[in-house]
Amino acid sequence: MNRLILVLRDFYPARLDREAFAALPRLAALERWLACADIAPARGGWRNWLWREFALEAPLAPDTVQALVTPASVAAAAVPNLPPGKPLWLATPVHFVAGLDTVRLHPAGLLELEREAQDRLAADFARVFAGSGYTLHATGRREMLLAGGTPVEPAGARSDDPARWLGADPREGFPAGAQGAPLRRLGAEIEMWLHEHPVNRLRAARGELATNALWLWGGGASAVICALRAAPAAGAWAEDAYLDGLARVRGVEVRVPPERWPPTRTALAQPTERLVVFGADVAGRAESLRGMENGWIAPTLLDWQQGRLDTATLLAGERAITLPRLRRWRRGWRALRRPRPWWEILLR
Repeated sequence: MNRLILVLRDFYPARLDREAFAALPRLAALERWLACADIAPARGGWRNWLWREFALEAPLAPDTVQALVTPASVAAAAVPNLPPGKPLWLATPVHFVAGLDTVRLHPAGLLELEREAQDRLAADFARVFAGSGYTLHATGRREMLLAGGTPVEPAGARSDDPARWLGADPREGFPAGAQGAPLRRLGAEIEMWLHEHPVNRLRAARGELATNALWLWGGGASAVICALRAAPAAGAWAEDAYLDGLARVRGVEVRVPPERWPPTRTALAQPTERLVVFGADVAGRAESLRGMENGWIAPTLLDWQQGRLDTATLLAGERAITLPRLRRWRRGWRALRRPRPWWEILLR
């Protein structure tokens, strides 16, 4: 089957006011996709959906997936020299904005650190936190990895993807549950360590937001080390730590995403599964949203309409939005749906 999966990495419902929603551009191809598609919940977010649908021989229930594997344990499959058997957590560099009695995650506060800065932080963490039982590891992607602590049950230290809290008070997304207290204490110590850190002084000199915290989430288990499913007929394009690990587990090469889809017309010649992860500015920068529309959504919709793709799935937050096989779609009432503004479905 010729199948394409597009992942909008940070497209969770946004905390925008009425004026901000009104300023968003209409995206005709995305709205047509939403009108034609089957929309189903992706419980646990897009990472859990991919693990069930892209990595396993047979799909598992969402709760079973969460009990077996965590986002950090998948990402770790592509990171060398991790301490064996240690619980792992994703560590996302973020920027908090503090008020008199409030704190917010900056709307652009999910930060991408270059590999050199990550290596420097990891080395300094080893010095400052020596003896703590924790180690920090660079990935070259947005999320770093933290190893250490004690194993955590799936419900023992609930933690959220920080993308869910952009522009909002983040405290409800911090590690919670009976086993979350050690991580919260470590997070507070990391904030003090990062204050005036040389990496942040360099960022300030370049006019960039400071990394004033590491958001610890998506972990509690050790690395996934077994290959689950061979995939000679699959391809992946992403710059994401989770996808690096998922591709390693499945035996797929990860390539740098092209500027638009498909990278070449021959890329659709053979039946296969393709997985692409990319980001767009959910807060509404028009050029970012139109780039997503023109470079990815519209070409994929056209390939589906012309029969070059059997199905295409758009993963956004906790929704899986699938264009079905064209013959089945034409027989259904969905052909008569009128497009609605895309943000009413994806962001609210």
